[in-house]
Amino acid sequence: MQVKGQATLSAPRGRVWQTLLDPEALKKCLPGCQRLEPTGPDAWEATLSIGLAGIKGTYSGRVSITDQQPESSYRLNVEGSGSGNRIRGSGLITLADAPDGGTTVSYDGDAQIAGTLAAVGQRLFQPAARMLADQFFKCMGSRVNSEGATG
Repeated sequence: MQVKGQATLSAPRGRVWQTLLDPEALKKCLPGCQRLEPTGPDAWEATLSIGLAGIKGTYSGRVSITDQQPESSYRLNVEGSGSGNRIRGSGLITLADAPDGGTTVSYDGDAQIAGTLAAVGQRLFQPAARMLADQFFKCMGSRVNSEGATG
């Protein structure tokens, strides 16, 4: 299943890049994130509690950032399981200068879901994924503007 969209953050690209890669910002902005512990460079073990279409659960898994092109793009990889479900996904995150001096962050990814969540169907999953992405980028936007890159 494809998940794509974009958000504009009103900060220079360098600051947005640093904030998107900051583990503390990730922990605070990933919806439902309860734990984000480093396992290596740009890799973490994570626990998230998320509800989708009345199906709530706690998921444990791994998050990693690869293929970094500084201030331009990187690949975000996620895999996890919990509550009888499994999810695996990968997305390309791309940064570009916005006309107003801010930064446009685009994401284009693919996710595979198995278990009860898969039974919910793609029609419900895509709007929920977009809502979670919107929450994430709204939080990141407030962090780059109020706290700068290092929080």
